[in-house]
Amino acid sequence: MRFKQLIVKHVRNLTDLDVRLNPGLNHFFGSNGAGKTAVLESIHLLCRGRSFRSPLLRDVITRGEDSLLVRARWHDEFLGDRSVGIKRSLTTGTEVRLDNQKVSKISDIARLTPLQTLLPDVAELVFGGPKLRRSWLDWGMFHVKPDYLPVLRDYLRVLKQRNAVLRSPNVSPELLSPWDSELSACAAAVTRARLQYLQQLRTHLEGVIEALIPELKVSYEYHQGWPSGQTLEKLLGQRGSGEVKYGVTQWGPHRADIRFRVEDRDAAKMLSRGQGKLLATSMKVAQVALLNAEQSRASLFLIDDVGAELDLEHSGRFFRLLREQGSQVISTSVQPMDRDYGFPDSEIEMFHVEHGTVTKQNSDF
Repeated sequence: MRFKQLIVKHVRNLTDLDVRLNPGLNHFFGSNGAGKTAVLESIHLLCRGRSFRSPLLRDVITRGEDSLLVRARWHDEFLGDRSVGIKRSLTTGTEVRLDNQKVSKISDIARLTPLQTLLPDVAELVFGGPKLRRSWLDWGMFHVKPDYLPVLRDYLRVLKQRNAVLRSPNVSPELLSPWDSELSACAAAVTRARLQYLQQLRTHLEGVIEALIPELKVSYEYHQGWPSGQTLEKLLGQRGSGEVKYGVTQWGPHRADIRFRVEDRDAAKMLSRGQGKLLATSMKVAQVALLNAEQSRASLFLIDDVGAELDLEHSGRFFRLLREQGSQVISTSVQPMDRDYGFPDSEIEMFHVEHGTVTKQNSDF
C-alpha cells in the first residue's frame, strides 16, 4: 500500500492541502508550528479515525470551522488504485467512504492501510508501561492474523461483564463462577494466538535488531498476565481482595507484557534513551517485515522529527531497512534533508511547510 495523493481541509492550520506523494520517502520540513505534524496527524485520522495528538475533535479542527475532511488515493498491491475519505464534524459525527461507498467501521480502513507511527516518544514502547507493548502486539496480530480481532473482542466483552459483577452490591461466588470459566476460555484463546504470532515475529525481530543495533544483545519473553504454572480459572476463583475492593479483574491477558532484556538485565533500566528508541524502532520495523513476508503488503511509516536522538550511522541503517521492506515514508523535521537516508534521489520528495501552506521543493539534492 502506497499513498499517491493527500487532500486535507481544516485540520489545525492546514486549511486546503493537496499534495502528490512519492512511493518512497516524502519529507516535510519547516519551523515549529508550521503544520508539519498536522500532515502526519491527518493521515492518522484517515487510517485510524482519530488523532495521535488529542482525543478532542475540537482541538484538531481549524478554529472557526465545525468539520474537517481528509481524502487520499493509494495503490493497493492486490486491488489497484483506491480512494478513501473521512469527514469528522462537531455536529453531524463521522462519515467514512471507501471508493465512494460508505463504510461503517474504521477498522475496515485500518486493515487496508498498515500504518506505523514513530513519534518523538517512541522510546516509551520500551520504557513505558505494558499497555503500550500490548498495543504494539495487537497491531501486528490485527494485520497478520485476521481472525484475532474477534477473539480479543470476545475476551474484552467477558472481562467487562465480570468486572460489572465484581462491582455489584450482591457479588457472590455463585454469580462469578460462570464468568470465571468463560473468561479463562477466552484468555486461553488470546494467549495462544499471541504466542503463535510472537513465534512468527521472532526471526524478523532478531534480524532487524542485528541490522540496526548489532552492539546490543537483546532477548525477550511473553508474560501472559498471570503466574506461570497456575491455572487462570483457579486464580480467578480465589477472589483476591483487590478484585472485590476495586471491582477489577486482577489476572488475565489484559495484564500481559513483553519484557525485553539486554545482557540478562531489564532493558528499560539499562538502555539509554537513544538505545531505547532504536529498540522500539526495531520492534515496529520487525512487524512490517513479517507482514511483508506473510502477505506481500508494504506499510506506511509516519515519522515525526526524523533523526532526533539517532546518529547518522543508525539513521542510515534504519532507512535502508525501510526501503528493503518497500515501505513508504512520510517524515518531518525543522530542516530539509541533508544526509543519506537510504533512498535514492528519485524516490525522495521534499515539501516546505510554512503557516499551513505546503510547497513542493526541487528534489535534486
